[in-house]
Amino acid sequence: MTDRSKTRGLILAISLLSTLVALSFAKIVPQPERWLTDWQLAHMPAGPVDSSIVLVVTAGKDASPALCGEGRWNFAVLEATLLALHEAGATVIVPSLDVSAPIESECGGLSGLVRLAEVTKRIGSVIYPDSVPLTLADAATHLGRLALAPDEDGVFRRVKSPPASAGGSTPHPPIGLTIASFVSKTAIKPEVIGNQVRFVGHWNNSPFPNHGFADVWNIIQSRDRDQLANWFRGKVVIIFSPGSKDPTLSTPWEFAVPVEFLHAVLANAVLTNGWVSAPSLLVAFLVTGSVGLLLAFFLLRETSLTRLGLTGLAGVLLAGLALFLGLRQGWVWPIFTTGLAWSMTIGGTIAWRTFMFQSIIQRRITQGQQQLRQLEKELAEKQHHVRELETQLHAAHDHANQSATVIKGLQAAKGGVFRQLEISQAEMEETRRQINRLQEDLENLRQQVPASQAAFPLSPVPGDSQALVQECASFQILTRDPSVLRVFQDLKKAAVTQSPILLLGETGTGKEVFAKAAHALSPRHRGPFVSVNMAAIRSELFEGELFGHVKGAFTGAVGREGYIETANGGTLFLDEVGELPSDLQAKLLRFLEDGSFHRVGESRLTQVDVRIIAATNRDLQKDVEAGRYREDLYYRLRSIVLTLPPLRQRGQEDRLLLAQSFLQHFSRQQHRMDLEFTQGALDAIVAYQWPGNIRELRQTVAQAVALANGSIITEADLHLSSPVPLLAGGEGYGREELGRQEDSMVLECLRRHGFDMQATAKALGWDRSTVTQRLKGLGFQALVASHGNIEAAAQSLAGDVTLARVVEGRLREYSKNLLPSSKHYSSVEEAVADCRKRFRNLPERHFPAVEQLVHQRFSTPAG
Repeated sequence: MTDRSKTRGLILAISLLSTLVALSFAKIVPQPERWLTDWQLAHMPAGPVDSSIVLVVTAGKDASPALCGEGRWNFAVLEATLLALHEAGATVIVPSLDVSAPIESECGGLSGLVRLAEVTKRIGSVIYPDSVPLTLADAATHLGRLALAPDEDGVFRRVKSPPASAGGSTPHPPIGLTIASFVSKTAIKPEVIGNQVRFVGHWNNSPFPNHGFADVWNIIQSRDRDQLANWFRGKVVIIFSPGSKDPTLSTPWEFAVPVEFLHAVLANAVLTNGWVSAPSLLVAFLVTGSVGLLLAFFLLRETSLTRLGLTGLAGVLLAGLALFLGLRQGWVWPIFTTGLAWSMTIGGTIAWRTFMFQSIIQRRITQGQQQLRQLEKELAEKQHHVRELETQLHAAHDHANQSATVIKGLQAAKGGVFRQLEISQAEMEETRRQINRLQEDLENLRQQVPASQAAFPLSPVPGDSQALVQECASFQILTRDPSVLRVFQDLKKAAVTQSPILLLGETGTGKEVFAKAAHALSPRHRGPFVSVNMAAIRSELFEGELFGHVKGAFTGAVGREGYIETANGGTLFLDEVGELPSDLQAKLLRFLEDGSFHRVGESRLTQVDVRIIAATNRDLQKDVEAGRYREDLYYRLRSIVLTLPPLRQRGQEDRLLLAQSFLQHFSRQQHRMDLEFTQGALDAIVAYQWPGNIRELRQTVAQAVALANGSIITEADLHLSSPVPLLAGGEGYGREELGRQEDSMVLECLRRHGFDMQATAKALGWDRSTVTQRLKGLGFQALVASHGNIEAAAQSLAGDVTLARVVEGRLREYSKNLLPSSKHYSSVEEAVADCRKRFRNLPERHFPAVEQLVHQRFSTPAG
């Protein structure tokens, strides 16, 4: 066994032995642990308080109405008090009653005791101490033990098992447990016995509502039943004994606490599960021993005093934080036992470390001497190596002198290369200027020439969405945007239900159009669709407009149906429902809850069958949190919520579809069917942000149709309120169009010269490699369009059967070199990155075709 293994075994033994000794000492001498536990209980936050517990205090001047004889209950007063509390709706009444023979006549005598028993039996919810006479005990609902057993030091901390009675009968549980069992209608679990109570406050500042008996008696005498019901309805009423003989106990929080208050605390602990949690002996042993073992191993490491101190401070802070969090959660920890075990572990570890220190130092001295001899040997070898490097350096210096002539020749050639570079840069700059002029010319033409039908070609719709696009169009919803199609799919599902639909979205996003579509798709489509703008109805006319009124309801009233009754059997669309004032929200909520209402001036209830669809551009959730909108109305409306995206988040195809539709509509109205958009106008429509959404687009097109000169609508005719961002679609789209025209020009030149690279390059004024890259990009696009069929792709590029074989050979070469067989790629991303590196001169517009071909290669099984 090695020294390290011996050390570990010894440290483990020290840690476990220290923990066992500390636990044993705490059992033999429990007082220190008890003091520290009381300190934790005293600093523990108050536990939860059950609001059903109420105290009636009969101490001092408050006890005078209840007293008779030598501080005993007056049975007549107690009888009247029990009846009044029962009539006030108290759940259970618990008087702390001390009846001992003989019963004085001024207290009611035996007849008063009998009457009290009859009243108790009639009430049926009275709990007495088990010390009352048999007459009262038989009449009581339950009995409980008034006396509580403290710990050995006289402090009440926990519930203890009651001592067995002299007759061998089962003793009654404490009154507090009896109260909790009666209120919760469940039996008290055996594991409650022995649990520490989590105190909820001081007796002098009771956490439970309390009233003086004199105040209660005065209210009973004045027959103020409303005040009694306000105080005691649904409550557990604990009435303190009027005498001064009741026992008091000490708690970890205070001294001389009435036993009735402790029973209230005990009942509260059961009802709220307000117990103090303490670790079991096994958990305390494992945690203490494990942390002690970590401390021992840490102390054995060679650590500086500063680091040791900082680590110790961090450990103390961490332990304090754990203790603080535990107290917040109702946990107590055996601090004395833990501290004693850790102190013994630290002491034993330090003693062992001191004992081993001398041998460790001697071993390190020996190791240091061996390392010194090894370093001396390595130093001699390095000095020899340095001498060899010096020899090589001299040889290299001689070789450099011989190469001076070569360097001078290279410098002379350098000037010629620089001159050639300047010429090339000048040519590039001239080419850029030509491109810029072409772009400006193209942009001017696009502003004046009507846009062709293919200027903004619509991308093909997947087969599963084509029917959905057509169905949307049948309801005047023009879209190809996936997000809008998803909303329409959800709308179809929601339309066949009877649940209210809440449409959210900015102003002008088409909420009423979707509401009409939901009505048309619902089983109510044969019924009426009634749209109501809630923001446009004045408050004083709200009920008359919504619910209708009868003849004579007010001056000049002739009687009419309201919007709700008009929509009976159909759909009622409540637009701008978020703008409804708070006083009108309650009136609308009453109708939504049961579908009935009163016409103004009529007491008869009218029942209708209406489907509700609401819409708003406000954030109702924030309005609810701010108190501007009723939460119950909000949750009544938001059974099914659909959010319409703003126009700026929809694809450019939607803007073009809507613009063309509005142009056709208003052109027919104005009898100007020859009107067309210019390309510049379409670019502006695509690029503009449209803060007013579809409504703003509709009004913009309507204005342009009305004010346009001639048969075209230009960008200037749109009168957009803010400048069009170029990068959003104007300049970017122009560059794409220019690129497509350039590809067409290159392909036409290639066909004219029989796909001769050199002749084509000369005709275009380019170099051969540039023409090759353009043909390569066009070839990749043709392969994608023909689904990888090389013959079909070659035929589409050649345009002539006689040239197809030449193009086919080049395409086979390009396809073969797309992913060379000499390279192995682990993923699609790695292959695409390599293609971008190898085809870096390929125009960016051709790379989507490259990526699609790479994906096809990876998705096709090998062989």
